[in-house]
Amino acid sequence: MQDRYLNGRIHQMATVTQMPSLSKPYNVRQVRAQLPLIEHSHPTLYHELDRLLSPYEQKLALTYSEVTVAAATDPDNGKLLPNARGEQLNSSYRVTAQGQYRPADWLVVNVGGLAYDSQNEVIPVGSYVAVGNDSIQLDFGYREHWLSPFHESAMVHSTNAQPSVSVGLSNPMPLENWWNLKYDIFFTRLEHMDGVRIDGEWLNVRPGLTGFHMSIEPIAGWVIGANRTIQFNGGDDGISLKEIWQAFFNPTADQQGNASDNQIASLTSKMHFGGPVPFVLYAEYAGEDTVQLKNTRLGNLAVSAGIHLPFMPQWLLGPDWSLTYEFTEHAHAWYSHHIFRQGYSNNGVVMGHWAGNDRCYNSNGGPDSVGSQIHTARLGYQRAAGSRYELAYRSVDNRYNGRETPMCDYEVGRDIELSHYGKLMGHPWGWSLFAGQTVHSDNFARLEISLGW
Repeated sequence: MQDRYLNGRIHQMATVTQMPSLSKPYNVRQVRAQLPLIEHSHPTLYHELDRLLSPYEQKLALTYSEVTVAAATDPDNGKLLPNARGEQLNSSYRVTAQGQYRPADWLVVNVGGLAYDSQNEVIPVGSYVAVGNDSIQLDFGYREHWLSPFHESAMVHSTNAQPSVSVGLSNPMPLENWWNLKYDIFFTRLEHMDGVRIDGEWLNVRPGLTGFHMSIEPIAGWVIGANRTIQFNGGDDGISLKEIWQAFFNPTADQQGNASDNQIASLTSKMHFGGPVPFVLYAEYAGEDTVQLKNTRLGNLAVSAGIHLPFMPQWLLGPDWSLTYEFTEHAHAWYSHHIFRQGYSNNGVVMGHWAGNDRCYNSNGGPDSVGSQIHTARLGYQRAAGSRYELAYRSVDNRYNGRETPMCDYEVGRDIELSHYGKLMGHPWGWSLFAGQTVHSDNFARLEISLGW
């Protein structure tokens, strides 16, 4: 789902109902199964989600569509919008639409697309075919993967970069008899990358990426999970199942010379707390490649923590308000790699945390190997059903750079984003004001207005 408003309301419901999920996009069947749990405790949210989910459950429907126009000051500073599939600040329009056809319970055909003027093509985001049932589903196409419990970012894989065509295997519904086990395995060929080292030569090839996610709920309300991605150099010989198997189960073997892949892994945890003011705490411990050639020790560590209160207590603003705060600190060398000049990226955009875009690049397009401290906070106010205001604050400090010498002098990057979602003549509409200072001391501001139907 690209519908940011709907995803935000599902975040609230998932916290109240303690939904055992550590990845996104949310599955409609799982959300529907949890929805009755808030029918009496949160009737407004229940009825709104019931209405918003309806198009996704029809046999044939246009599930989401939106047209956005925008204007920015200093539009050519190269800044990328967070988690926006590669869209830049200078984009003056965005058009997106998704629809689905469900001829049978075991078959779903999704058709979607995304276009903005900083790309010369339509990106078929959300276009895929899924075959299977609640326990096992095979999909092929441009299905997205967000491998993290965090709302604002994901270290391993997110929607920051555009998706490429992939094949995947997952279970839409958790396996209740197996501690609510969920799994997701996928493989994709990324877009062409200029500068991939193969047998001592720098070539232009399409790297491969395989991803793995698994989570369980050993104790009611506490979900733990693991994620892995492996970026392969590709080449004329392609990528074999044997190569994927060996890289997955023996990651250090490829780090002893003639490396052909880049690996990222993380352990995630989410703990729900009920009561009059429900909230959730979540954390992620991640690393890129290994250290000391040991399979059990992650290298280039990253530590993240977050908290989400879907409804604030009465003595602090009240239940019409929500709050999310997330923090990440990662060591140097994240998203850069010695055999991929553009690092862990697709079409030049980092596939993990959005802050990976906010750094210097060398003449070959290679990212600076610096560490960072990142803070994100989001405050929301639900004025009425379908009407909401949100204020987000982000900061990026690349001066925490570990052992590396930065390519350039960094300032602390800061931005604020004020957004509104509402109704206009029966159609969803909204506006967003995005402004701040980049890590290169460039000031910027962008206003966008969106209309859906």
